[in-house]
Amino acid sequence: MDLSGKVCLVTGASSGIGAALAEGLAGRGAVLALAARRECALHGAEDSVHAVDLSDPAEALGLTEAVVERHGRVDVLVLNAGTRVDGAVADVGLDDLDRSFQVNVLSPFVLAGALAPAMASRGEGVIATLAAPMVSSGRRGMGAYAASKAALESVTQTLRQEVGGKGVAVFAFDPGLVRTELNPDGTDEPAAAADRLIAHLEAAKGSREILS
Repeated sequence: MDLSGKVCLVTGASSGIGAALAEGLAGRGAVLALAARRECALHGAEDSVHAVDLSDPAEALGLTEAVVERHGRVDVLVLNAGTRVDGAVADVGLDDLDRSFQVNVLSPFVLAGALAPAMASRGEGVIATLAAPMVSSGRRGMGAYAASKAALESVTQTLRQEVGGKGVAVFAFDPGLVRTELNPDGTDEPAAAADRLIAHLEAAKGSREILS
């Protein structure tokens, strides 16, 4: 897919991989719709920034409506936003558990569900989720985060089965050990992961395997 002129909605775009991804997409001439709880950098006159708290899936639905109203469509959806809750299964409170699943699973579910049908009707589109295969199979002290990422991988593959044959490329992407706010001990730079993800967006091929 030639990303020039394509409307790309990126969640979690204010920092880390999301911010680096926005820079890379802007360099390829994409039209950006950047979503985050905090202020994002605005790149061009055609771009837009959307303040949204994805711990409320209703705001996720409102985001889709605002972006489509502003740009007319979404060609590429990158579900990058995430939150991490650490703690043993017995110690995680209900509020933290709820937020983990709202941000990491339910809002991506709502966003993809709202935007995939129009992509399928046009016969073109890309939806990418951010996976964490090193923890999604289970990780001591990270039960809420691991479970939510496992659920997101399931949603990704279900969506791929539903619209993958209609011209929409759906895949999960593993950024690796990137240094971000969620993972301050990461060894890789966000820009390197963003470049790899952009290459997969340009290839526009769905996958049952997690791409890296």
